[in-house]
Amino acid sequence: MKDIIELSVSIKAPAAWIWKALTDSTELENWWSDDVVLQAKVGGAFKEPWENDEGEKQLASGKVTAVKNEKLISFTWKEKNWPKNANTQCSFIIEDKGSVRTLTVKHEGWDTLPEALRSSTMKDFKVGWNYHLKELKSYLDD
Repeated sequence: MKDIIELSVSIKAPAAWIWKALTDSTELENWWSDDVVLQAKVGGAFKEPWENDEGEKQLASGKVTAVKNEKLISFTWKEKNWPKNANTQCSFIIEDKGSVRTLTVKHEGWDTLPEALRSSTMKDFKVGWNYHLKELKSYLDD
């Protein structure tokens, strides 16, 4: 299994709308979840508070590493319960394909997680990203 999750979705909305949905906190809660922060500037914060199946509060956090307005935002991603040296990178890539835009989420760096944690975590993230991309598509296209 490659240590990269890469999923894409086609969206009819203009790139500017997709960008706003990815980087505006009031938009993020419409398709991702409440209190998600993704600041569209290098060094900006990423935060996603969430609860696991046992109802325990969790926190994903990181820093924005690259921004190309309406095209790309990349950021580091670390869960609070991961080992210290575990750190993944996530990118949202918007490509204009004429009448539609393709939004790709690319989440890599899974090899920094211990073997025992890696495949189940990647499986969970793949499910999560599939869900969030569907939510984003239906939010923007409907």
